[in-house]
Amino acid sequence: MTTVFEEEIRSQGEILRRRAEVGSEQARLVSETWNNINYVLVAARGSSDNAAIFFQYLAGQELGLLVALATPSLYEGDRPIGLRGAGVLAISQSGRTPGLVQVIEQALSQDRPNAALTNDTSSPLAKASELIIDLGAGPERAIASTKTFSTAWHALAQLVAALKGEPLEGLDELPNTVDRVATWALASSFPTSLLNVEGGITVVGRGVGQAVAAEIALKIREVTGIRSEAYSAPDYLHGPIGADGEGSTLLLVVTDEMTDSVSAELLEESRRFGMRTVVLRPPDRSTVPCDGEIVLAESMPNWCLGLGEVIVGQVLALRIGQLRGRPIDTSPGLNKITLSA
Repeated sequence: MTTVFEEEIRSQGEILRRRAEVGSEQARLVSETWNNINYVLVAARGSSDNAAIFFQYLAGQELGLLVALATPSLYEGDRPIGLRGAGVLAISQSGRTPGLVQVIEQALSQDRPNAALTNDTSSPLAKASELIIDLGAGPERAIASTKTFSTAWHALAQLVAALKGEPLEGLDELPNTVDRVATWALASSFPTSLLNVEGGITVVGRGVGQAVAAEIALKIREVTGIRSEAYSAPDYLHGPIGADGEGSTLLLVVTDEMTDSVSAELLEESRRFGMRTVVLRPPDRSTVPCDGEIVLAESMPNWCLGLGEVIVGQVLALRIGQLRGRPIDTSPGLNKITLSA
């Protein structure tokens, strides 16, 4: 029987297609209020925080614009946090995550342009913000999010394009790309047995791939119950790689920022410590020595590749969860709203 989680994975391309025009206009309106900013401050939690990391890299790569990640609890006290020169963005699928409204309120008190990116335009966060970018994903029926993450990725790419004043390569085609990747991934046979482990999974990426790694690790942990964590490649090589060892698995996410030399070093060191290795890569990157490969069916611009790999990660979580007999749609212990600020 098809799970709700699988249905939502399949639905993502059509949802991006439906929100494309309105989302582009909302992004343009936000960009017009940010014409004199020096940097962007982003407040987010959970999957939204992973989307914020993507935005941090994409805005830096395409615009040379600094994106700083807020610490929402700092904005709850009486001491103001200086926001001079900032454009402020709060990302929350529910619009009800504690701490984010306070970030917007401080932006308003300091006359800083601000906006909320949310799936609930009637939420406290949306009501507090000057402008809204609507994810337009509809209700998330499975507990582990899929379409609200892909719509956040899409919306943030639209915002970068609006700030840049020209389209990003692949943006107009993204809904069709997502359709193809989801259809291919759900029909493919992945090395899920290598990832159905008791010793845990470490997902490693770099650049846009760091956001991908964080989201894949979160989905695997939520849906399968396997301990999974994410690292950037330099941080992982610096020391934590030695703590995993036999019984654990490395899932290496390859994007443009992950060079062949860094990939080779990560895989060699992981094997030295007794780990199994699985590589997720686009077809235009070379085969590398590993225990298993997942090779996307098509090449695409790097920022689109990131979302394609996230969708593969969603399917991996689904298939591993099914192997383990997990209740896919309810994800025990997972709360739909991030309650800790």
